[in-house]
Amino acid sequence: MSLLQPHFRQCPTAFTPAFSISSNHSLYVSVSKCSFISCCSSQSQTAVVDVPIDSKIAERDEIRFGLPSKGRMAADTLDLLKDFQLSVKQVNPRQYVAQIPQLSNVEVWFQRPKDIVRKLLSGDLDLGIVGLDTVTEYGQGNEDLIIVHDALEYGDCRLSLAIPKYGIFENINSLQELSRMPQWTIEKPLRVATGFTYLGPKFMKENGLRHVTFSTADGTLEAAPAMGIAYAILDLVSSGTTLKENNLKEIEGGVVLESQLQAEKH
Repeated sequence: MSLLQPHFRQCPTAFTPAFSISSNHSLYVSVSKCSFISCCSSQSQTAVVDVPIDSKIAERDEIRFGLPSKGRMAADTLDLLKDFQLSVKQVNPRQYVAQIPQLSNVEVWFQRPKDIVRKLLSGDLDLGIVGLDTVTEYGQGNEDLIIVHDALEYGDCRLSLAIPKYGIFENINSLQELSRMPQWTIEKPLRVATGFTYLGPKFMKENGLRHVTFSTADGTLEAAPAMGIAYAILDLVSSGTTLKENNLKEIEGGVVLESQLQAEKH
């Protein structure tokens, strides 16, 4: 018997999907208020009861499931589904749509993680698997994104602030010490390079760092301090090896959040 057993039913007013999930994995599921989804593990059970769904979802009968489209995250997500005895079948590997034969009315769409969150919010997807960092950054606290289970146990990383090991930062080892440096003024703020333009300012404000500016960047952030683009970076860290190889260090109190992959829905 499949570890993931779908049960689909019709309500008098609207199509309502319900899932029951049992496994050794914890599962992040964010669901819309349009659906009822029950996810059961050995530790916990959480359910979200539906309210009248919008016309966009009412026009279709299938559940749209967003999965990461590229890289290790995509491969590990497919492996997770295999653990649930669910196979994702693509007619053409270049296509972005696929099917799960075991779930007749689930339609898989391969998307960039941030686009999964955006399309959950717009109602173009119903369920998705992404990292907590992506949900938090692009969901921005939207109450329509509801996390039901809280860890898929892969894709571990942390969103962390890193500064150079040298120069004025040589003896700075904590966020508190960084905030007390006299260099940061209105005229000369602490410049931080990051792709997290929502979480970054929010974190700094909550921790009392007033004179901070952010420059938007994606990829190769580790080069920003050496190039003089920024004094610090805020980025995802896994092993920390890349930071060390670029003479950067994490500091005490500088972790914004710990992240794993999660499934969510709008």
